Amino acid sequence: MTAPKDRNNQFDLFIPLMRDLSLKDQRETMERPFFSLQKRKRLKPIEYASQDGEVTVKVEAMPAYGMATIWDADVLIWAASALNRMKADGKNDVPRTLRVTAYDLLRTIQRDTGGKGYADLKAALDRLATTSISTTIRGPKKGREARFSWLDEWRVETDEHDKPVALRIVLSN
Repeated sequence: MTAPKDRNNQFDLFIPLMRDLSLKDQRETMERPFFSLQKRKRLKPIEYASQDGEVTVKVEAMPAYGMATIWDADVLIWAASALNRMKADGKNDVPRTLRVTAYDLLRTIQRDTGGKGYADLKAALDRLATTSISTTIRGPKKGREARFSWLDEWRVETDEHDKPVALRIVLSN
């Protein structure tokens, strides 16, 4: 029997560690139930209302993909960190579209970089793009709802030989 591989035995200097990613402004997503806590496919909607009724959250899944999970949120934390880094570097127009190799993203969020890791990443991106959230959190008046998904779209970019070269991830407004 072979010993399990230690995924952190060698650091990649160009990939930030999860502990280095900024978690500022993640309070709203941590205080309320925006994600499934189960690893298995969840289709039952999450419905939440604050005690005073001012804040409501309803999270719905598309049956083909299931609901975005708390583990899928690592992709959003990576994206928020990338945007914060751009802002800190003085970039004024921070884009909604991010481009990254799947390998770099998997390494950054400390996931397996084998075939299963890539399949799990694709499934996570599908869930983030298809989970629908309806909420009154940022509504200006009681009862004002907004609906969104975590990602507007994602796609694999390929070169002239149809070889995958990057992921193109478009964040929701």
